[in-house]
Amino acid sequence: MLRATLTHLLTIALVITGCTKSCGSERQTMAPEKVVESYLNTALNMKRVSERENLAQYTTGRLKDAINAASEDTIMNAYIRRHYEIESYAVIERRDRTPRETEITFRLKYKDLGVADQRPADSSAAPMVQTENTVALIKEKGAWFIRDVVGAKTSIDFPVSQDSEIKAKPGVISEPELNQTQPAEGGAQ
Repeated sequence: MLRATLTHLLTIALVITGCTKSCGSERQTMAPEKVVESYLNTALNMKRVSERENLAQYTTGRLKDAINAASEDTIMNAYIRRHYEIESYAVIERRDRTPRETEITFRLKYKDLGVADQRPADSSAAPMVQTENTVALIKEKGAWFIRDVVGAKTSIDFPVSQDSEIKAKPGVISEPELNQTQPAEGGAQ
């Protein structure tokens, strides 16, 4: 019985060690674009504050410090309470600065469904967000890590109801001051 238990524990230890080694080597073979994609996938699908560690594994420097220093409330509001419907993701550009430093610019387009208890009944009523971000990555100990966000542009399109749409009418604008005759150039009125 004791021998079977020891054999079982040894087998589990070998499996864990094997997974740790293969998981580490997989992480070291990830291209910078894949690191950014994995970071976003983790960030947009977090369910618990403890998953912050999964997010931090793709970061280093100031970004990692900010994630680790964020309060539980901040993590909840930024990652867990918000819900998204991803429309598209694309890497737009990669700029290699040195053999161990690169910048990735990506575009992410999604519907912001808001917080769980205030979600719109119809996702077509949710604002469409398009963000273009540039992140700096650095290679440390053979693996790529996101070090900082160096540029960001975001646009938000809010859907409007048909009652609130602005509709242009063809023809002359009928504002009182615009109905007056304008003087001809070089002439008197």
